[in-house]
Amino acid sequence: MSRGFLCTLFGLGMTVFSWFGPWEWPAWPAFGALFLIFGKTGGSFSELPFAARGAIVVLLIVVNSGTWAVTAAGAAKLLSAIIKRSRQIERPAS
Repeated sequence: MSRGFLCTLFGLGMTVFSWFGPWEWPAWPAFGALFLIFGKTGGSFSELPFAARGAIVVLLIVVNSGTWAVTAAGAAKLLSAIIKRSRQIERPAS
């Protein structure tokens, strides 16, 4: 499996964990997007038409999954660079 696919699975997993987990922190990207859309008061999400609420929920899923996938990709890239550098240091120059 490619690194991008695994990062996407991680993002989707974190999104599902944010729905069923006991903490709020896995959903902070979606909460941030909600704050940007509706502001401090929470707006009137419940008064929106069904189609608009559905579109917003899909948008929040995309934002949350994408943020965690990009975070996982960055962590994988950083870890790969660290491992590559440590292997270069261990080898004696010939």
